[in-house]
Amino acid sequence: MTQAQHSQPDFSRYFPLRQRAYLINISEVRDRDQYESLSGIIVERSGNTVALQIPYAIDMDPSGVAEKITYKLTTESLGGGLQIAADLERVTDGNVFHLHLRGTMEFYQRRQTPRADTTLRLFQIRQGHSLAVYRREFKRISAYLKSQGVPPNLRLVETMVNLSAGGVGLSIELSESLSPLAMFFLDLDDGQPPVCAVSELVWNRSEGGMRVCGYRFVQISKIDQERLGRHVLALQKEQGASASAGKVNWELLDRMNSEDALKNP
Repeated sequence: MTQAQHSQPDFSRYFPLRQRAYLINISEVRDRDQYESLSGIIVERSGNTVALQIPYAIDMDPSGVAEKITYKLTTESLGGGLQIAADLERVTDGNVFHLHLRGTMEFYQRRQTPRADTTLRLFQIRQGHSLAVYRREFKRISAYLKSQGVPPNLRLVETMVNLSAGGVGLSIELSESLSPLAMFFLDLDDGQPPVCAVSELVWNRSEGGMRVCGYRFVQISKIDQERLGRHVLALQKEQGASASAGKVNWELLDRMNSEDALKNP
């Protein structure tokens, strides 16, 4: 066996099949004002490659990738966090992302994102659109909110939620339809336009005659992400819960710990 074969990294052994993994856009050409992410299940792994199946339509050409996209691939390992840079090589049928893992693998201490139960005014769109459609609408509506304020047809309703900078949990009627993607408008009552965020449905269960749903934000401005974080910390203090703003939640950051991780080995 050659020295090159000996030195070939085997990153895939850290990513078990059927494990959920998260992709966070860290491309050089990304919009650095936005947090952009998605998640899926690992369906293949070998050497320095991993294949991740996304559970919703994305509208990306399955024959190839038009431009280079680099993600931060992050998962949980032995109770801690694991992240590594991953270049998207191609997308195949079934929304399967084939990724080339590179750079330095980083372990970090996973921390629970601060959360708080509260009531706020919100509006939710749940339709069976692809991720690409939701992202186009997110861009259009975000621009409208900045220039013209709240649209007149946006009917925000007082709703009990469990809120964090990374997502939201709430209850809906059992008869209401679910979709894997949704768009939220959240009024934080801070004199600014509502937070707008595209989200993915992470889990749902029947509870007390209602359906309780947990959503993870996959497209949100970093300014709104910070607004949510400050709002939750303020709520925790009001409710007498311990609150700390100093903890890092790497799943909410679009960067690696080491700049060297973004260079080819």
